[in-house]
Amino acid sequence: MILSDSKKTGVVCGLSVALYMTVLWMLDKELLWNPWAINAGWLPYFFFVFVGVKNYSIENPEAEFRDLVREGFVVYLIAQILYYLFYYLLFFELDPTLIELQVEVELRLLEESRGILGEERADEMMRTLQDAAE
Repeated sequence: MILSDSKKTGVVCGLSVALYMTVLWMLDKELLWNPWAINAGWLPYFFFVFVGVKNYSIENPEAEFRDLVREGFVVYLIAQILYYLFYYLLFFELDPTLIELQVEVELRLLEESRGILGEERADEMMRTLQDAAE
């Protein structure tokens, strides 16, 4: 499967990240805030940016470095636009309870990292989260 157009590659990347987030959401909503799951979400970006740049360089062997960077950025930009559109739909239209769940997860993580942050910083962050939740 050769994706020759960077815009098509960006759309496929954005849809694959949205599909990945949908799977996480369906398996366990708290996985949306798991650091391992979040970092694994970068893999499609790396792969599809690489594919987009590689295909462009095959089609244009005389392409300069800035042309390759531009093509990679176009893939990333389109994928991010689709991802944030999906993110908005998921959090504000499909499942608005995710916002409350996010506050709960963040508060729990904050309590667990109290020793690292220090009492003052942890209390300040906790107040900020509780104010945002209201």
